[in-house]
Amino acid sequence: MSTLINESGIDHMDDYFAILTADEKRIFSTIAEYAFSLGYKARRDKTSAIGYSFIHSRVKKQIVRFTSSQNKPILRIKYFASPDYSPFFHEAIRATIEEYEYKYTGCYGCGDCDGTQGYWYQYPDGKEYYRCGNELIELFDTRELPLDELLDLLQSQHAFFISNLSGK
Repeated sequence: MSTLINESGIDHMDDYFAILTADEKRIFSTIAEYAFSLGYKARRDKTSAIGYSFIHSRVKKQIVRFTSSQNKPILRIKYFASPDYSPFFHEAIRATIEEYEYKYTGCYGCGDCDGTQGYWYQYPDGKEYYRCGNELIELFDTRELPLDELLDLLQSQHAFFISNLSGK
């Protein structure tokens, strides 16, 4: 595996990449390199599980997180700034909401927005749930991941973060 490099130098993520299959390494490496190209830096999470959060020094926001559970990789991202995305990403919102048994839904009243910077999911029965955009959405199946779309979503999210800097 090649060493990942960003503007601050070499980021040693070998411990994380050691748990990945060859295909997962390709996917996660592509995502990491793209986040680095947008100016995000990977910081080792202070948890017992191996994980890295990608945070931009100017926007002070996390856009991607690589984590793990039982040595299996977990990918979490933000993409609320994109108004349209494929069913894969729409269903990831549902799966994330259900994974946490609807506990982390609704607006938290953090003051960042008025409930407009987040994700909506509507069930066939009409019931709707909102998940705050400060939360990441877990992508459960990276084997089926539409990687090009994911990179586009990251670009849109980053552009949103940057545009909000200039508006303040």
